[in-house]
Amino acid sequence: MDQRVCLDTDVIIDILNNQERAQRLINKIENYDIFITSINLFELLQREINLDKIELFRKKVDMLTFDELSSRKASLIFKELKKTGKLIDFRDLFIAAICIVNNCKLATFNKKHFENVKSLRIV
Repeated sequence: MDQRVCLDTDVIIDILNNQERAQRLINKIENYDIFITSINLFELLQREINLDKIELFRKKVDMLTFDELSSRKASLIFKELKKTGKLIDFRDLFIAAICIVNNCKLATFNKKHFENVKSLRIV
């Protein structure tokens, strides 16, 4: 399958909590290959609750990691955003870079966090 989507942490949390908007999104991307990033997993594992649900969910999806290519892409994105004065949280920067280098769209409910990353495609 050539359509790939990576879930942002907020989407994953809503999936784990059986939120209606998450279900609508899942229906929209049901024919995509679904991924999460190592950064998402880090954010999820910081939680104090639902760790068992997180572990079960993790087993169902493939993970994309923050590797050298992602690191290089993140540094370029950071420089672009810094020039415009529109910096974003490093975790979001890393997630965006991972998505871009792995040719994935990003499914997020926090579009404002990512709207200034030019080459990122958002679902």
